[in-house]
Amino acid sequence: MTPSSMQDIAQLLSIQLVTSRLVIRPLMSSDAKLAFPGLQDDAIRQWISMPRPSTVASLRESWKRRESRMSPDGTEAWLSWFVTSRSDLSPMGSVDTCIDGNQVAVNFGYYFFAQTWGQGVATEAVQAVCHHLISQGVKKLVATVTAGNIASMRVLEKAGFEFTRIIKDNDAVNGLLVDDHEFVRVAAAL
Repeated sequence: MTPSSMQDIAQLLSIQLVTSRLVIRPLMSSDAKLAFPGLQDDAIRQWISMPRPSTVASLRESWKRRESRMSPDGTEAWLSWFVTSRSDLSPMGSVDTCIDGNQVAVNFGYYFFAQTWGQGVATEAVQAVCHHLISQGVKKLVATVTAGNIASMRVLEKAGFEFTRIIKDNDAVNGLLVDDHEFVRVAAAL
């Protein structure tokens, strides 16, 4: 990766990816209407700390701020992809990360709507995004998973991540502090 600025890095990395079953495209505020119903589902609230959006308009406004693909201070590329089915473009979930000045994908994360669970959708999307980031010069990816979320841990392992440590009281899910399991993938593991 040789771009001269974080803005250049954000543009280089924020592209559409297509797999055999998925379209993984840069998240836009217009995706809020499609994603809103899935984000209301209590099933995903068991594992993620993201607040439930109260309206489509509030979600759209939140996502509008992400369209710059940059942190407010300009030191990180903030990348988010919206994942849909390739066959009918139905919403499936999202993958996101922050790329820092050391070409490390910090806070690599994702969520997928409950109707996609157990179908390999998360694994396919996460593998595609990881491959893309590493092929463009990202050196390391760091993800955390709420303790107990075995399915998400398996997704990361299938995508080449390795467990590194438990981080006590690292997040709050449904108002309760939870431990996170940290997983890291180094580019050399491609």
